[in-house]
Amino acid sequence: MKNAPAKKHENQLFLNLISGGTMGTLTVITSVSFGAVIFSGGFSEALPWGIGVLLFSAAVINTIASSFSSYPGVVATLSDNSIPVLSLIARQIVELMPNATTEQKLLTLSATIVLNSIVGGAILMALGKFRLGGLIRFIPYPVVGGFIASTGLLLVQGALQSLSDVDYDHLTVSVFLQPNVLLQWLPAVFFALAMYVLPKSFQHFLLLPGIIVASIALFYAGLALTGTTIQEATTQQWLLGEMPSGALFQFTAIPAVTHADWTVITQQLPTLAALWLVEAIALLLNANGIELLVKRDFDLNQELKIAGAASIASGLGGGAGGFSSLNETALAIQLGGRSRLVGRMIAALCFAIAFGSAEGLAYCPKFILVGLPLLYGIEPLYEWIYQAWFRFSRSDYGIILLIVAVTATAGYLQGIAVGLMAAIVLFVIQYSQLAITKRISSGTYHHSNVLRTPEEMDILEAKGQQILVLELQGLIFFGTANKLLNQIRAHLDQNSQVRFVILDFRLVSGLDASAVLSFAKLGQLATEKQVHLLFTQLSREAKQWLSQGDCLDETAPLCHRFDDLDRGLEWCEQQILQAYPLIQLEPSSEYPDRAFRRYLKSAFLDPEQVDRLMLMLKTCVLQPGEYLFYQGDPFDGLYFVGSGQVSVVIDLDQKQTKRIRTYTIGNTIGEMGLYRQTVRMASVVADKPSVLYFLSSEAFEQIESSNPLLAANIHRFVVNLLAERLEHREQELKNLLSN
Repeated sequence: MKNAPAKKHENQLFLNLISGGTMGTLTVITSVSFGAVIFSGGFSEALPWGIGVLLFSAAVINTIASSFSSYPGVVATLSDNSIPVLSLIARQIVELMPNATTEQKLLTLSATIVLNSIVGGAILMALGKFRLGGLIRFIPYPVVGGFIASTGLLLVQGALQSLSDVDYDHLTVSVFLQPNVLLQWLPAVFFALAMYVLPKSFQHFLLLPGIIVASIALFYAGLALTGTTIQEATTQQWLLGEMPSGALFQFTAIPAVTHADWTVITQQLPTLAALWLVEAIALLLNANGIELLVKRDFDLNQELKIAGAASIASGLGGGAGGFSSLNETALAIQLGGRSRLVGRMIAALCFAIAFGSAEGLAYCPKFILVGLPLLYGIEPLYEWIYQAWFRFSRSDYGIILLIVAVTATAGYLQGIAVGLMAAIVLFVIQYSQLAITKRISSGTYHHSNVLRTPEEMDILEAKGQQILVLELQGLIFFGTANKLLNQIRAHLDQNSQVRFVILDFRLVSGLDASAVLSFAKLGQLATEKQVHLLFTQLSREAKQWLSQGDCLDETAPLCHRFDDLDRGLEWCEQQILQAYPLIQLEPSSEYPDRAFRRYLKSAFLDPEQVDRLMLMLKTCVLQPGEYLFYQGDPFDGLYFVGSGQVSVVIDLDQKQTKRIRTYTIGNTIGEMGLYRQTVRMASVVADKPSVLYFLSSEAFEQIESSNPLLAANIHRFVVNLLAERLEHREQELKNLLSN
């Protein structure tokens, strides 16, 4: 039993060694394949040097990633998104420098790779340092898919362009059917398909390495059966070709930077900038995938900094950038590798070949080097062209196809630009179709928090159609603002009774400057129809934009602004009520309590009890802004509003208050405390000069013990008030829910 932990440790060490060796071999082959893609055509003579640069890059990237990544067993690779773009840039350098020597072109390409690695790495580090990695997630997912599919397409093109004896200036189908060319790409296609299809049907950690070994064995078996010598296979371009006996890697970063043609490099900056964006997206997608794979949460900003540091370190040595790979990490886990030893073994093997002898690479079949880039290109194309058909809406899928099509015909940068513009247009169209109004209601059932008399409520319910309330939501820009304008115009045309239009901005998240024109037209419409336009609960930003656009001229007779919807509704209701003669309930100077007495007598079951009640009440006179009591005060009695107007407010954060209810003559305050004896749940403040009558708890207890009939009248009065309020709220809620 004591040897069990040691044996387990030995088994894990063995699995890590197997995994590291296998993944190291795959990384070397992949680096050679990517080198064949970039350093083809005009740079084919520099292929050994290019392979050395990519092997050095893979070694540096894996060293840093395996040392600092959140997951110890992570495997990092060269960015397969950058390979086709660098291949594209290499061809453009050849075209832009027709009279330059091969050395001058190579130094320019090397400087471009260095620039891409260092600047791209610095951007990744900045995103991580300032914790901005999440911003990448705001790029529309179809656009991300279009980017990735485009890099897959370019990788396939780059793989085919690495074929020998192909004249790409006069390209025809017959060129690919020439025997030498056919024997380069056809086995590569079968190899790529086997590497892609078989792992989906069979799960075994040795499957992919086995396919590579079996493919190479079949190749050499074919040579033996046909009697083809190694020299003949090399001449026919079926093998990679002769490799130098010394080290492949040569440090050329400083000579490249000092002797490169920077005017040519400058022309590549837009393409490189697009590549930096794509690499940041790809890194985060891979990191998210590894999180799900190992069931652990990563600090994505930390992963950005690690990848940035690795790219900068590689760039300083003249190498390319890269980051953690989901597919390679998953394969390493299948092989049993779960420690940092895996990445370090990969780095050691890449360093050994880059700085040691690489003559053995000369015997690597060419179809392997063409097939691996085909594989890396087929995977995103299958996912984002075929599978995306079943996962995305037709509009989103159209964006993916558009990006790929433009990339194939016009170029990588043009594809990204067109894709972003298409996504923006699609977003604007889709967002403008969303309902900008959360709720549309009228003053018939949407009332302010002012508790009015039954006569006033009857008038407001009869004339409430004069008030149109629109509760807005979301982001308002030119599309949604114009939709709002048309919506209000239709309401005004259909209902000539509307005199007040309230626009509530409480749920508005933002107001764009482009929306100002529509609000200016709305002001003109209000003037034309002689309708009052009310803006409620405007944010500081919205108020600024509307003021700058002359949409919020509060000196104009038809334009008004209120702090919240409740205040706006109250103002509209007051305008409606002023047009109707009401029973005069305001007190006179000679008989200050006559109106209140008359109201109570109309509400009490026994009017004679009102005079007895008045003898028990104390008079409280309040001036505007004066508080009757404060939230949290102990309950000491019931108040009747005799005249004027008071509001119930609750305290919010930052010394702000919110109005809950407003009471006028005949209403009671504190009736719940009368029965439950709780503390005051809110504060009460006077809105205008007011008179209230106070019935203390002691006085009410005395009434209950000495005059049961009066107590019964008081109870009935309070219950009727509460029932009316509840009925009003239920009806209002029912109407709001039905709209």
